[in-house]
Amino acid sequence: MTDKQLKKAQKGMHRQEMRVKAGVEVDETRVAAEAEIAQKQVRDRERNEVLQQEVLARELRAQIKQLVARNSQREQGDVEYNFTEGKKVKKLYVSAKNKTQLNKGFLAITKIDDHYDLVPEKVAQRIADRIPDTKDQVILYLHDRSKDVVDEDDPYKDFQIPDDLEW
Repeated sequence: MTDKQLKKAQKGMHRQEMRVKAGVEVDETRVAAEAEIAQKQVRDRERNEVLQQEVLARELRAQIKQLVARNSQREQGDVEYNFTEGKKVKKLYVSAKNKTQLNKGFLAITKIDDHYDLVPEKVAQRIADRIPDTKDQVILYLHDRSKDVVDEDDPYKDFQIPDDLEW
């Protein structure tokens, strides 16, 4: 390339830059295409966020299923245990040992895929920590042992309710 050609090319580029700056020669199709690409990128980011949240939710559900399966304490028995799920009273048949542990707060009732199971209190707390907003759908019953503390002014503190009381 000769000096003359180089100067001519630079002059042409300078003129084109000046036209674009002045708004004379704006390529409308290129601007529209760039806007469409930017919108597509935003849509793709939003779609990827939704997909990532779904993947995380599935992973969390699998972890909870695994926790319940590994720590199941349910023993088959013929002792009936009533608890509430939402506004319905449900019935679960457990062993006498399980019933005592449920009443004392050592076990919790969980529900995974329409299957009820019993897990230790610590496992139920770990599940509740992982899903604080939907824990009521998984952990159906966990006795709060902090309510068992007897108030010194309670006139009935010497009359404890037996665990085997049936009503």
